[in-house]
Amino acid sequence: MWKTRLTEVFACKVPIMLAPMAGVSGGALAAETCRAGGLGFIAAGYLSSLETIQQEVSIFRKMIPLEGEHASRLCIGFIGHGALGSEEAWARVERVLKEYRPAAVQFFAPSIARHPVTKQTNVEMAHEYGCKVVVQVGSIAEAREAFVSNVDAIIAQGSEAGGHGLRRDYGNGTLAFAARIVSMREEQSSQIPILAAGGIVDGRGLAAALALGCDGVVLGTRLWASEEALGNQNAKLQLASNESENDQVIRTNVIDQITNTYSSVPWPFPFDSVGALRNPTIETWHGKEQELDAALKEKNSSLAAEYKGARESGDYNIAAILAGEGVGDIKSVGKAYDIVDDISEEAKCVIQQLPRLLG
Repeated sequence: MWKTRLTEVFACKVPIMLAPMAGVSGGALAAETCRAGGLGFIAAGYLSSLETIQQEVSIFRKMIPLEGEHASRLCIGFIGHGALGSEEAWARVERVLKEYRPAAVQFFAPSIARHPVTKQTNVEMAHEYGCKVVVQVGSIAEAREAFVSNVDAIIAQGSEAGGHGLRRDYGNGTLAFAARIVSMREEQSSQIPILAAGGIVDGRGLAAALALGCDGVVLGTRLWASEEALGNQNAKLQLASNESENDQVIRTNVIDQITNTYSSVPWPFPFDSVGALRNPTIETWHGKEQELDAALKEKNSSLAAEYKGARESGDYNIAAILAGEGVGDIKSVGKAYDIVDDISEEAKCVIQQLPRLLG
């Protein structure tokens, strides 16, 4: 039986959280993570469509009834700059909180926001509806803001993470960053649960995070490579391919520089970077922001349209597969329940073996 601040505060049995990955973390994946004892978050993303979140919550509720062991475990994650980008957007988030009453919500990019009129924070709004608030931060400045904003848990996201995060020049490595956030908690005599995120795919990573003083970990890439995850099946298989190694992962601005030209909700600086597997698009343009900008602005340029089409069709010679630096240790696309359970058991074994090092 695990006993950490995370399991105690959030009433879960395993110190593992599913990252709310847009287009990946739906109701089924969240439910199976919960069944395995972890915290399963459904991704609301920008919350541009209330219908989509309604569908995923419905799937979750069918798999996790309102009564029983996991009844109060619905968790929803939001991308701050989109979901809280206007007065109307705030109203949509509040509607979700009021209608579904999730046990917890997560915010990221930014983690703390204020209503454009009332100046109420997203944390205060969520607390009004009885939701615990988890925020994901990538810098010391963000962490300091989180500590004084009365959040219920902080995720320390390192640059090794897949998907969106701070540009590498503004972020930190997972282990060093998580350790520093733990130190900040001690300096403030706080009891806020701290979770590590970025490059963690197995029980060794969970054990390492706990040894640093963290209370759990967040899994993204590892749970994308699961049967229940939404998204392209070929992308999942690529994550588990022998060809996908840690040094193939790069944190780059290229993808957002392209997609921001056509997205209705462009990613803002300094969150406009992703951890992804190298491919011809990234290799061609990484480190060449000015040249890429010029190419995108050329008359009759088809670069952005080709990328958008490749994402829709699953052509990963052009479109990027988002992944964290632990991808080399992902060997199969498995069932989410088994993935969470195996990582939990492996971490226990690692921890139980450590006393041998003391002679």
